[in-house]
Amino acid sequence: MRFVLPKGRLFSNSLKTLEKAGIELKPPENRELIVKNGRYELLLARAFDVPVYVEHGVDVGMAGSDVVEERESDVLIPLELPFGKCRLSLAMPEENLVSVEEMEGFRIATKYTNLTRKFFERKNIEVEIIKLHGSIELAPKIGIADAIVDIVETGNTLRANGLVEVEKIMDVSALLLVNRISQKTRFEEINELVLRIKEAVKDGI
Repeated sequence: MRFVLPKGRLFSNSLKTLEKAGIELKPPENRELIVKNGRYELLLARAFDVPVYVEHGVDVGMAGSDVVEERESDVLIPLELPFGKCRLSLAMPEENLVSVEEMEGFRIATKYTNLTRKFFERKNIEVEIIKLHGSIELAPKIGIADAIVDIVETGNTLRANGLVEVEKIMDVSALLLVNRISQKTRFEEINELVLRIKEAVKDGI
């Protein structure tokens, strides 16, 4: 069975969850991206790519709900996991603070272009979306955007960059993802795994 886990903030809790469920996977060493351990194989991928790997053939993965919704991947989601809690929010410089309704024509910097577009469409407000891949908070500072849409955990990064939250777009949590074909071809194995993970996370990680 093949697992794909995201590099970064969700990796260690994802690995711990699988270990608690009896799936022994060695973390990759050096720059390894694939580690085999008996009948299990662990792939390490960018968080944004995990749902895509699961959709296209990797049996099981873990990723944030923000990424799953942004990528619109066709995967099964049997469980929400008790870690990776944060929120996706719209934020802007404190000195230029306005309501969402006043943002017509604003430039919004984000790596979540789909979720941002849908958010403003629901509000019937037209904005220009600028896609960035990292350090989104820089965009308003250097004048290339009026506001940003990004993940907020404690809010410290926003405050450090003179930004305030205007509105929460969605709550975010880690999710267990299963490939649709694997669910059919490995039905019993996958169902047993889901039950074991459910048990493992009952009391948190």
